[in-house]
Amino acid sequence: MKNILLKNCKIIDVESMKILKGSILIEDDIIKSINPKKSDIPSIHQTIDLQGKYIVPGFIESHIHIESSMMPPLQFCSIAVQHGTTTILVDPHEIANISGKSALEIWIDQAQKVSLDMYIGIPSCVPATHMEHSGATISIEDIKELISNDLVYGLGEMMNFPGIINNIGDAREKVDLVFNSGKIVDGHCPGVLGDDLKIYTSNGYNDGKNRIMNDHESTSASEVIEKLAIGMNIALRYGSATKDLDKILPELIKQEINLDKCSLCSDDLSPSDLFNLGHIDRIIRRSAEIFREIGRDTLESAMIKAIRLATYTSGNYIQKFLKLTNRPPIGQLKPGFSANIIVLDNLEQLKIHSVYHHGKIVYQKFKPPTFNLEYDYGILLKSMKIKQKLTASDFIVNYTGKNKVAKVNVIGITPISLVTKKLIKNLPVSSKGTSKIIKRDFSQDILKIAVIERHHYTGNKSIGFIHGLGFSNGAFASTVAHDSHNLIIVGASDQEMADLANFLQEKGGGMAILYQGKYTYLPLQIGGLMSIEKLQDIVSKYENIKKTAKTMGVTEQNIFMTLSFMALPVIPSLKISDIGLIDVEEFCPIDLVIE
Repeated sequence: MKNILLKNCKIIDVESMKILKGSILIEDDIIKSINPKKSDIPSIHQTIDLQGKYIVPGFIESHIHIESSMMPPLQFCSIAVQHGTTTILVDPHEIANISGKSALEIWIDQAQKVSLDMYIGIPSCVPATHMEHSGATISIEDIKELISNDLVYGLGEMMNFPGIINNIGDAREKVDLVFNSGKIVDGHCPGVLGDDLKIYTSNGYNDGKNRIMNDHESTSASEVIEKLAIGMNIALRYGSATKDLDKILPELIKQEINLDKCSLCSDDLSPSDLFNLGHIDRIIRRSAEIFREIGRDTLESAMIKAIRLATYTSGNYIQKFLKLTNRPPIGQLKPGFSANIIVLDNLEQLKIHSVYHHGKIVYQKFKPPTFNLEYDYGILLKSMKIKQKLTASDFIVNYTGKNKVAKVNVIGITPISLVTKKLIKNLPVSSKGTSKIIKRDFSQDILKIAVIERHHYTGNKSIGFIHGLGFSNGAFASTVAHDSHNLIIVGASDQEMADLANFLQEKGGGMAILYQGKYTYLPLQIGGLMSIEKLQDIVSKYENIKKTAKTMGVTEQNIFMTLSFMALPVIPSLKISDIGLIDVEEFCPIDLVIE
């Protein structure tokens, strides 16, 4: 039995939101007692004098897709723990769409090697829709095989809310299977309210029992309040792409809504934000700013309230899963709780001095981390399975009409938004031999966009047109294209699009630009989504390709993030997949050429 006594510290009780002065006794991986009497202390292995420093529970990430950081779990967690994260709920939806159950098994294996508690949700919607070709599927049988694993917390976000509400497909069966196993079912129900919300959360039973327990997709305080009222938990999202917390938390504070069922989540987190701003600690700092601005809290009380959202409330949410797997509770500094503890140099700025995970120091300021990041990713390193090399002719759009211009459905970019417009534009037609082709129109800021299936050598591809990117020379390509992550390309010439597609195929995936004959490249060798490189190198190359994009005159703040959602056929209004243009509002493919 190993004992550690942390003495002379300020202990933040996140339940009462009070600060206690004294000591905390750790026995093996559990908090044994607070302010123990000398007679209660057995032989002490180690005593650490914290000299008045604050200690708080380890931070909890309540929902994230690690793939968004462009790093696999080993690398991501080695960074996250340095920012105070000791528990993370991961939904590997992206990599599962590429390699299915095999990818989940790799994630489970890595969860046993990281220096924090990483729990995995089985992705509920792989493939995400029937209107694209993904690399794999996650079946009911796969869920049955994986759900008993102690590192699996339950079912990842149930995005198929139409399937739940209207009883289409096997969505309800998946929820029942996981709920009846005693584990957690995460939700995803943007804008679902009223009777539909009750049907969704009860998984169609409409009996008042919440089988789907959590939502992180709410975009307004009124939506959150309605969901809280029927007993849902809410993860307030503050990611790199979407920051709903900024809109929601101020209103919840103004209306004095009880936040005991609210937690914090990233959902997505870019490598640049992780490197420059941190992980959950960055969301805590932003939440504390809001508590100060809206609630008129002192700096100290604002920070404690924000920390509570990343510890106490999150810990309560996953307590059902922890009990089921015989794990100690988390999220508080109390006897019997897991010794996941953060020592702070400074509470007001959340300056981290050291981090304990299960009673062991896993990070200490000024001491370089010694995490082992070596790993054989096997099949995930061979994700580019395109039938053949592409040529410029593969990107030609033929025209069979009789007009001098073609009326065409065009994807319209909406600045700083994932939503697109469904535009109808007249595009020039030119003759090539005996055939006619539809051309780009730089005067209207219209370029070609293509999606090429890259998982099964099918040869599937679709070509369309896109408005609003602002450049007229060069091409962009990426293997990050939600949710099926096929190869997506946009370009000012067919030859550049073909050359860039072949370049990424040879490199094994990533993000790339071809401009004035030169390639700028961010390698993403793991499934075409994540890199084997260090965070600082990923950030450097990521910033470099974004800088090149600005040089080309691109108007989007981050063209690669924009591109990644052009192939997602669940966000309105017009998107493109490897089977063609998708009218999201009608939820069906449509013709590119109108007349």
